Amino acid sequence: MLSDETINKLVERLVKRIQDTNVRILKDIGESINKVGTLTPAKANQLANILKYGGDYDKIVKELSKVTKLNVKEIDQIFKEVAKSDYRFAKQFYDYRKIKYVPFDENNALQQQIKIVEKATIEKYLNISHSSMIGYNIKLKNGNVVFKTIKEAYHELIDEMVLSVGQGKETFQQVLKNAIESIGESGLRVVYPSTYIGKDENGNEVIKHHTRRLDSAIRMNINDGINELHNRTQDILGEQFGADGVEVTAHINPAKDHQDLQGHMFTFEEYEKLNNKEEARTYDGKIIKANKNRRPVSTMNCRHYEYKVVLGVQKQKYSDEELQKILDANEKGFFYEGKHYTNYEGTQLQRKLELKIRQERDKMAIAEENNDEDLKNIVEESKSKIKMYNKKRMELQKLIFGG
Repeated sequence: MLSDETINKLVERLVKRIQDTNVRILKDIGESINKVGTLTPAKANQLANILKYGGDYDKIVKELSKVTKLNVKEIDQIFKEVAKSDYRFAKQFYDYRKIKYVPFDENNALQQQIKIVEKATIEKYLNISHSSMIGYNIKLKNGNVVFKTIKEAYHELIDEMVLSVGQGKETFQQVLKNAIESIGESGLRVVYPSTYIGKDENGNEVIKHHTRRLDSAIRMNINDGINELHNRTQDILGEQFGADGVEVTAHINPAKDHQDLQGHMFTFEEYEKLNNKEEARTYDGKIIKANKNRRPVSTMNCRHYEYKVVLGVQKQKYSDEELQKILDANEKGFFYEGKHYTNYEGTQLQRKLELKIRQERDKMAIAEENNDEDLKNIVEESKSKIKMYNKKRMELQKLIFGG
């Protein structure tokens, strides 16, 4: 399997395209608002129709489509690299069993599985990236938050800005500030259909869909696809070379539910117990206690991977002493702002700070495109917050990883 660092770099390159696209869309929105704010009410209304129906929204959709095509092409490359890496690792077991190790491109069962998982991942990615499924969580005057597609959010915001132009500069600025705050905090999001019933702004019962930031959704989609490909590849390769057990990878700062099992080998029978949250025994006889909160390995955002192996051919990658050092370092953790955190908990704090940084950058993207002097305060405030959050993030980085 490719290293965590390599996979993260590959995936984050795709995610960054989405984040950059989000910023460009917000800048387009900010530019449109700026045009409206400089006109008389009559001319603002004329411009609104041009902005809404004269191509500005189409430009946003084309930008999303362009990025989607680039990312789909790279998903194919990433999946092939993952499968090749897995296949190289498996060679030692083909050799041990004296089974012919055919070239990667000639392993038909493996190639077929790559196509199946890749197709499913890309289809989900395209659904996530479809313009009718993405938009913003907009905060209403009554405090409720509702999801609006990009088109709905863009059109309604332009209409609201045109209306505010006729009510004076102060009203325009307040509406704009509210929009910046709402859209900035939301970020570009994707809606996931659900059956949950809630109420809309008028008190009517409606289905309330769950939303997630688009960059986070894309990251999860691709990582899930990589996990699925790896798991299916291991099933095929294990069957071909006659695997009789599983080895679980290990990494620093593991989540609590997987810290005792990482790095160990298991027979298939014991591994099934493990994933059923039961007590299990490692290949060398150590007891892994039952845990009702344990996630199956390599699922649900787990960073561990399972490898099909022939038990006894090789030693586990990490010694028991090395594995214990990883756990001890994680539990030792650090104190931050008067509270103790494990290193794993520290990485969760980092993610929260990274989200806040993205939110402030989104606010800046809209505000910077407007020439109003009063909005410069928003830009400067966001810059100040980004600087503060980055400082905290680097402090955590040193506490968690040293250096």
